[in-house]
Amino acid sequence: MSTDHDKAKAFVGRLLQNPSLRDFSELQREEQIIQFLHVNAAQLGPTLSTPQFFAGKNWNQIFSILLNALYELVNDELLPKLEELIRSKLDLAFLRHMRQTRVDDELVQKQLIAFATDVLKKPDARRNFTGAYSALVFGIADRYLTVAFDQKKYVHFELTKVQRLRMNKEETRNFVRLTLLLRPIVNLGMSTAATQQERSTGMVQSQFAEKVMHTAKSEMKYIPEQALKSAVDASLSFNENRFVEATSRLAAIFAARSRSYQPNMRVDRGADSPDKSWISVSRRNYKYYGFDIKMLDELYKIAAENNW
Repeated sequence: MSTDHDKAKAFVGRLLQNPSLRDFSELQREEQIIQFLHVNAAQLGPTLSTPQFFAGKNWNQIFSILLNALYELVNDELLPKLEELIRSKLDLAFLRHMRQTRVDDELVQKQLIAFATDVLKKPDARRNFTGAYSALVFGIADRYLTVAFDQKKYVHFELTKVQRLRMNKEETRNFVRLTLLLRPIVNLGMSTAATQQERSTGMVQSQFAEKVMHTAKSEMKYIPEQALKSAVDASLSFNENRFVEATSRLAAIFAARSRSYQPNMRVDRGADSPDKSWISVSRRNYKYYGFDIKMLDELYKIAAENNW
């Protein structure tokens, strides 16, 4: 006889196979299914509480069983891809610019894999990781930074002159990739008492960020402080903290954009391209989300010029 867990995995597994979710990242698909369960709770509850599924259980109990099954199935697919990304697609050579002594890349990779595993164990961290992970999967940061380095305007100036990165284009792209990967670090210590704005924007207060940074330096000893700070500060509002590094500001924008990014999205004739449309809205709401308006302006022009 099938257990509740087996039934939940079978049910959720069918949802994950929905063709409309095929182009999404693993965590985007997870979010879509969680939203589907919430929106359709009134219809699903009576059906799923029958003997065929989860007899005698109320919706909250059923939802919890389904959610655990969803996490398990997504993790089975996601963890190997994360390890491959860390080991094969993230070049850590740029870290030599940040430390005095050489550290074996294998040690750094193991620490990053352990970190990613911890992130996936906490729902708030998973949710905050959706955009950052999707940005890595879809290469959002790579394509914008390639153009920004070629054009040498505001973004390039902030990276090379203000943040003073002594790195080439590819090294800088890997620095931003690492910042995206580590961005959910703030959620590992965040309480359930986070404000609605913190939950909707992913931003935290500077005092909390300082506490996270203090803990991170002791627990992630193979990651240089400069890289940890870039990741932690990617969850600070630039409008309230003008010292936030350029890599952090970029990671915040790319993570937010990529949370709802859909590759191969059809655009109606006469409509704005997806990135251009998203950035246009973000420019109007940049204060609420803590974005750098000048960065948004440049990214908007890049998106318009490339029909992104």
